[in-house]
Amino acid sequence: MKDIDVRDYYRLSDALPCEYQFVSKEQMENSEPNSLFKYSEEIQLLAEFRQLERQSERLIGEMNRTEPVLAEYLANLNQKMAIIGQRVLLNEIKKPEDFAHNLVDLSMGGAALLSESLLPLNQVLALRVLFHEGAWVLTCYAQVCYSRMLESGTGFRSGIEFLGLPFETEKTLQRHLSSRQTEARRRQIREEAVGMKAS
Repeated sequence: MKDIDVRDYYRLSDALPCEYQFVSKEQMENSEPNSLFKYSEEIQLLAEFRQLERQSERLIGEMNRTEPVLAEYLANLNQKMAIIGQRVLLNEIKKPEDFAHNLVDLSMGGAALLSESLLPLNQVLALRVLFHEGAWVLTCYAQVCYSRMLESGTGFRSGIEFLGLPFETEKTLQRHLSSRQTEARRRQIREEAVGMKAS
């Protein structure tokens, strides 16, 4: 499947809480997007843990073939740490001014940002998106492709393109999109089965 086809295939309409800020191209070239948002020491340590967790997934997968009991124990330990990390993150971001906007129509290449303001064309944004109620936070750069008023007249919809996503982030994003699509398909099958029984 070509890249453009993959981007179109993995697309969701879920509304994800997010926040953004305008940045210059010079800032984008010289700064990591994480550095443009305020994080506590706990959040910084959590980010390091998430990186180690992703690295350990491959090792646990290899260990599962030779030491399945130990691999299961380590996987459970990772899960416990992930739950603790999620609680830490939720405590940090529960302020009402954080994540006040929504991201919809998410795909591998970008999304639509819903906000109260018209965004300038080609404006570069530092973006922070909340997934799974704090299980994962995507922080990246994006560029505004278009911005127009919603039909309701109560806000604006801006198409944005992700810029320079790291390979590991792309893989995590693709897993999220694939998982959500699978869940939606299973839900649709269950609803269709219930409808057939009712008729």
